[in-house]
Parts: sequence; structure tokens; C-alpha cells
Amino acid sequence: MSTIHISELTVDEQLNAFDELINLAREYKEKFQKLSIGEIPGVQEARKLFRAINLDPTKHRPSSEALLRRALKNKPFHKINSLVDTGNWCSLDFLLPICVYDQDKIQGEVTVRLGNKDEFYLAHNDRIISLTDRYVLADESGAFGSPITDSVRTAVDLETVNSLLVIFAPYEIDPDQLNDNSAKFSERVRKYCGGKTDRIEILKG
Repeated sequence: MSTIHISELTVDEQLNAFDELINLAREYKEKFQKLSIGEIPGVQEARKLFRAINLDPTKHRPSSEALLRRALKNKPFHKINSLVDTGNWCSLDFLLPICVYDQDKIQGEVTVRLGNKDEFYLAHNDRIISLTDRYVLADESGAFGSPITDSVRTAVDLETVNSLLVIFAPYEIDPDQLNDNSAKFSERVRKYCGGKTDRIEILKG
């Protein structure tokens, strides 16, 4: 897993990052149209991660794979804002689950843990998600993120200035690849949202 902290952002509704996402989706549709999802290079990395955290990727789809399936089926993508769109673009590019959070909405220290019994949150898809025994990111107020879908509590909006970006990856991933992905993600965010990268951390285990 990689965490990236970027401050002094300007999040807006411009289409530049969204256009990058759409162009990549078109490229993938052309490039991979004759392959099954499982045969596409990179797809198995997110599936390995899910199996390692006791999630069946055929029942709980990694967010990156959901984006890929949308691209291959020529389904429309949803424009959100420049930061979320950049995250979706990078998730489709790296084929790894990526989450973006408003750092100022996070309460205290962030930990990685299993969800408690009867723990849940309201997710971006307007559904109540059960987190019991699931791999989550949590702060002092409870769980707020996972590699499937995130809580609305820490969602990025046009007022976001400071962000926590997370790339979820399996333990076995090449560290150089994760470093490269993190640097590329950071660079793309700064290109389309401004700001400065305060730190990048690669976390194992």
C-alpha cells in the first residue's frame, strides 16, 4: 500500500483529468477487446490483494476492475471533480484500487484494521456498507475507507485543500512499480489540481 499526502490543492470541475480517463478507457477497449478480463495484464494484482484480505474478487469487485469492465463494455464514466477524476484515471491505468480522501475530514491518526462487528458506513454509492471483518482504513471516528468503496464522511469536494491518496496493492507487488505508480499519481494530481507533495510512504504488510 502507498499513501501520498498533497496539500494546497485547488479542486475544480474542469474536464482535463476526466478526458484522460476517457481516452485511456477507449485505448483499453481497443487493446483488450479479444481478451477475457482475467487475461488482461495487471488485473490479477488487485485480485491477489482481495484474496489476501479474505475478499472474494468475484463477489466483491476491486474498484479498479470495475472501472476496467466499464471501459470494455463502453459504459459511461461519471465526472466528479478534478481530484477524483485523476484518481479514477490512475486506478484504471495502474489497475489497482485507488482512494482519495479529504485530509481535513479525517480525525486523528489513520490505522489499517479489520472492521468491527456491526460496523458500517454510508458509501459513495448511497448504500450502507457492512464492514464486519473487512479490511478498512479508520480514524478516531471509525472506518472511512476500503478498496471497494469509501465513506461519504471523508469525501473530496470542491472545498478540499489537503488530501490523503491511497494506492492499495498486494504484498507481492514489485516495490519499484509501486514507487513509480505513486510518483506518477502525485505528478498527475499536481498537474490538474496544483498543490505540493508533502510525503509519499510505501507500507508493507
